[in-house]
Amino acid sequence: MAAPMATVASLHSDHSRLFTLAGRPFRSVYPVLSRRSGGISVGINLNLDKGCNFDCIYCQVDRTVPGMEEKNFPLLESVMEEIGLLFQSVDSGEFFGDTVFGSLSPEFRVVKDIAFSGDGEPTLAPSFLEVSRAVRQFLSGRDWTGGTPPLLRLITNGSGLFSRETRLRTREIFLQEDPGEIWLKLDAADRERFAFINRSRISFERMMQGLDQVVADLPVTIQTMILDYGNPGEQGSFTAGRDLWDPLLERVSDWSRKGAQIRAWHLYSVARPPAVTGVRKVSADRLEAWAREAAALPFPVIVFP
Repeated sequence: MAAPMATVASLHSDHSRLFTLAGRPFRSVYPVLSRRSGGISVGINLNLDKGCNFDCIYCQVDRTVPGMEEKNFPLLESVMEEIGLLFQSVDSGEFFGDTVFGSLSPEFRVVKDIAFSGDGEPTLAPSFLEVSRAVRQFLSGRDWTGGTPPLLRLITNGSGLFSRETRLRTREIFLQEDPGEIWLKLDAADRERFAFINRSRISFERMMQGLDQVVADLPVTIQTMILDYGNPGEQGSFTAGRDLWDPLLERVSDWSRKGAQIRAWHLYSVARPPAVTGVRKVSADRLEAWAREAAALPFPVIVFP
């Protein structure tokens, strides 16, 4: 039976971790339509326990509801089995016949990447390096005749990369063979807004110190979520303005001057319903105005409203 029709807009706003293929529920792998990837992104969730050292105000993950206990769950085996089944279904055409992606026009019916993201910070998962290496081997060992292999992408707040050894091993897996990409979060560059938006257990000072090392050692795409919160003028409300943007631009410009390997900077706003109520999407005009201010940087600044 064919899946119900879905629009591009509805799929962009639905990045559920729940996916079923031919009646089989997946646990670790979930395809989504990604506006920033420009097609289908196959997500890998290593944080089935919802483990994260950030609790971002805009995150879709409801951390008041416990995740699953991972202790005895064969995560590596689960990921590799589900990745194999998903790509078999893409090759056979089943994927576009029996899932919500079947109604997409041809330009979106392309698997653009396999992305480590999920319900928490992927680099903190004990299995991160083991699973990412196995997925790299899967990509390298597969016959992509007639098509372009998807990128291997890491979407991260960077905290697991503060270790130099982990940075080196991540570079080997993601960047040296069939190069992939690292998308690095930077939502705020001052203490007050970092605390409000990212709600991290890591201090602001430690976070910035660690990110300084990450961008010096690894080529990254910076990803910045811009949002408003609450009703203007009410206690506890937040409006993204100069006090958010100026420190961000200064920080990224400073990294660039010091030789950071920044490939691009993504400015985007809310597309999926957050677990926290009150988060509001900002206008495309505001994002585009800030992107114009950053136009002198030696890499593209791309807006995804």
